[in-house]
Amino acid sequence: MAKVQRSNYLPYIQQHLDIQHEPDGAVLETVCGICQESKLDISRSAREFTTSIDPPEEHFEAHPHIFNYTRHGIERTVALACGHVFGDRCISDLLAHGTDFICPSCGFRMAYQGCGHTIRPALIPTAGDEPVRDEFPLTIAEGGTDPQNCMECRWKLIRSNIRYTLSDDCVICRQRSLARVPLDATAHRAHREEHISIGVRHALDDLVSLIWPEFITRDTDSSNLKAVVDDERRQVHVSLLNAMVLSELEETLWYRTKAGKGSSLTKEQLRKHARGVASIEQSLLGWLMNSTRGHRRMW
Repeated sequence: MAKVQRSNYLPYIQQHLDIQHEPDGAVLETVCGICQESKLDISRSAREFTTSIDPPEEHFEAHPHIFNYTRHGIERTVALACGHVFGDRCISDLLAHGTDFICPSCGFRMAYQGCGHTIRPALIPTAGDEPVRDEFPLTIAEGGTDPQNCMECRWKLIRSNIRYTLSDDCVICRQRSLARVPLDATAHRAHREEHISIGVRHALDDLVSLIWPEFITRDTDSSNLKAVVDDERRQVHVSLLNAMVLSELEETLWYRTKAGKGSSLTKEQLRKHARGVASIEQSLLGWLMNSTRGHRRMW
């Protein structure tokens, strides 16, 4: 007779998530630890009512599984960074209170150590017997890491780095100018090219890692292959974004070829430069927003 596992702690149950269709595997029958009533859809007895489709509310009639969830007292499963899982409705009610978000099971404060913003729960995208262990972030209890800052704050840091890299003047250039140090035009242009080749590329690496971080996940049959595919995808997207940025640099960067008197930008050049940098920021932010619609890969 198969063993029944009722824990809501991922380190104890994550290895059973993908084998609920196997008759001899451990049976997951987990209820929400908050209401103690709703069955989580990772449970074996709930799998027949799950689907990968998440329709708008106005299309409930086309997706009867929604009514099955309600009729059978089932909730979608969300994971917290500490490793505990709960029903999404109960967790949404806690988040709606607007106070510090604390795990109801262990008391772990769900906040990034750097910016202090709330670490949002991650949906476990259960869809029948489809594998899900690679489809949501590795929890801290399983060896996952807290990235210190939320995605919005990480984007702001990346944006600051891009602005510095694409600025009309850098700290070194400004210091040399104030000190009246003669600046060779060729050497200065080479210095600016380092900003482009190193600074922009580094910022784009960080940007792409917001969507596809290094693939550190639960060890599955497909995890090694996914790690290789993800690395290749990161490199392709960094190259594409880099090409996009470079294509806009002519309208953005103004190279300073002199130091001291006469090296400042005119007002019109400053406005043109600011418009160019803003255009690049909007393009990158648009890419970021469009790319975050998939399943979460990091906290």
